[in-house]
Amino acid sequence: MGGGGVGAAAGVELSANLGEFRLEKVLSKDEAGKKVYLLGEVGGARAVLKLERAGWSDAAISGLLVPSTAVDKSFSNDVYSKYSAERGGVVADLTCPATDKHVSKATHHPMVLVEETAEGYAAVTRPFIEAIPPSRLQWVYNILEKKAEAERLIYEDADAEVGFVLMPDLKWDGADSNACYCLAIVHRHDVRSLRDLTAAHLPMLRGVLEKGRQAVEVKYGIPADKLRVFVHYQPSYYHFHVHFVHVEAHAGGQAIGKAHLLSDVITNLELCPGYYQRATLAYTLSEGDPLYNAWEAHRSAGGAEQQAALPRKD
Repeated sequence: MGGGGVGAAAGVELSANLGEFRLEKVLSKDEAGKKVYLLGEVGGARAVLKLERAGWSDAAISGLLVPSTAVDKSFSNDVYSKYSAERGGVVADLTCPATDKHVSKATHHPMVLVEETAEGYAAVTRPFIEAIPPSRLQWVYNILEKKAEAERLIYEDADAEVGFVLMPDLKWDGADSNACYCLAIVHRHDVRSLRDLTAAHLPMLRGVLEKGRQAVEVKYGIPADKLRVFVHYQPSYYHFHVHFVHVEAHAGGQAIGKAHLLSDVITNLELCPGYYQRATLAYTLSEGDPLYNAWEAHRSAGGAEQQAALPRKD
């Protein structure tokens, strides 16, 4: 999911069919992943709709967004809801109301590589994170408090300091074990990303790695040596979470400049307790990402850290 809700606004859902979605424009198409991202409205609120199927033409998109395409809701949580359509084997993920972050994430933009020093993090990224409204994590809190998606949990360690919940990610329909994609979300609220981790968090990290692997094997029969277990930096939302993905899966987000193996994170903290407060971390950003805009604003203001972080535009 990721990107969070909008203030205190309640999520808007489809009541019966895809014809309720009023298309404004196609944000992007992923032919390899058989996905299309659409910008439009549902019930007068801005929405991003992701549809999955084999091949996408403009005619195919228009042909689905009609009252005759009935949908069955799988679940809803804050601004997120998921449906299966009765035509064409389509799976629909609706985010409504949609923030600028949601729209940007679904839109294709050129990418850049950021080399973020500790000073750059303090000057740009940390203030950016601290300015994000807490309400954007409401869907995460709903999961942790079992107000939503409780039936989807496959494991929980309820300890407030080291515990976590584990569930299938929305990217995976559960049908093909080689495409397995699960997500662990920690219970504690004070760890937002890699940058917050110290050696004090090693018991939590070891528990997520070991217990999470065991839970995936018990539930799906997938052994530890068939799983990549990693965290993202930058993450799509700033509450610490860990990805469990089958090594055969073709899911995105596993490339250098995004994914950090949890076993490597643990080793780095064992060798240097303050590693992630001191290290330069490289990551990719799209030019439409709000964090990219924050870096650009910092550079325009003459920030020294920014000069080395982003490639200069002449």
